[in-house]
Amino acid sequence: MLFASAAEAIGCRDKVMMMPIGSTAGDLFDTLAGDNEQFLALKEWCAIAIDKQLCPADTPLEDGCTIAFLPPVSGG
Repeated sequence: MLFASAAEAIGCRDKVMMMPIGSTAGDLFDTLAGDNEQFLALKEWCAIAIDKQLCPADTPLEDGCTIAFLPPVSGG
């Protein structure tokens, strides 16, 4: 799941991905980023949640998990 500027950068809010066994949330971020500079620019600032729990980028992915990339938001 992608929110706010992350969704805008990738062009969708939801995406189903297959990742190799042993992949981490950070690996998924890097795969999504590819050559997308707009999404890659969020790497240092995006929070990551796996199954609704915030986690570090080195957290291993499990089969069937839901990952959310949560960029910082501003409002006023």
